[in-house]
Amino acid sequence: MADFAQTRRRVLTDALRPSRPMRICDVGASPLSLPPYQGLLEDGVAHVYGFEPNPAQFAALPETPGATWFPTAVGAAGERVLRVHPTAGFTSLFPMDAEALGIIGKDRWAEREVTEIPLTTTPLDAVEGLPPVDLLKMDLQGGELEVLQGGTRTLADAVAVVTEVRFHRIYEDEPLFGDLDAELRAQGFRLHKFLFTKSVMMPHAHEAEVVRPRLTSQLLDGDAVYLRDGALGSFGDDALHFLALAADAVFDSPDLALGCLDELIARGLAPADLPARYIARFRTHQRAAPAMATS
Repeated sequence: MADFAQTRRRVLTDALRPSRPMRICDVGASPLSLPPYQGLLEDGVAHVYGFEPNPAQFAALPETPGATWFPTAVGAAGERVLRVHPTAGFTSLFPMDAEALGIIGKDRWAEREVTEIPLTTTPLDAVEGLPPVDLLKMDLQGGELEVLQGGTRTLADAVAVVTEVRFHRIYEDEPLFGDLDAELRAQGFRLHKFLFTKSVMMPHAHEAEVVRPRLTSQLLDGDAVYLRDGALGSFGDDALHFLALAADAVFDSPDLALGCLDELIARGLAPADLPARYIARFRTHQRAAPAMATS
């Protein structure tokens, strides 16, 4: 039996009819895990334009319908060095900040030997073959601000951005959460939610006497979701479709999806019973109990 998330998503992808597939841009499209938009690709309602400059990781990206992969490094135009860390999730254009890592007891992360790959970085707006996108997902270990600053045209009509954000510096001179938040707000987005945050334990001499997972007080990083600012009534028809799909399948905000459905129904672009069919696929604890019959 398909899990609840898949059946919930299919209610929307079967019923909604945007004029074209949703365009998703994934900068840092490492194949380490299935992307959150995978279901939209499987349902044939989206096309992903993914970027992965690490040759080994790029070669591992799946050949799949609805995907266009670029071996391009996105960032401010220039000659740079990609530092490939033995732990794939730490590969970055930025060198690790040993001093900042030492403060949180993670200086060993900077002691691992990296492989340096010279490359040329290209602003998002300058990538040939990349159309304007509806959703941006980023995980670049420090390079997210450069993507935003070099992609104002590409992102002009985007309804949402899902980005890694850093609260405590891991890399030298990397932008932190406040820097990304300011840029996203300047481009017309607002913070919607954190998908998750990660914290670490501050170093001390008593680690053998405590339960580490219960003493992780230092925020490190996480993933944040930003939405195009404005009332749903101000969104175009396709934008409402894409926001509903992303809210359900990419960042798990079914309440937002329901708001989009209400507006689509008001415009005659979705069947009136769609919210009820959608809610019927929610988990039990998300649905109100049936009203008690009265005599």
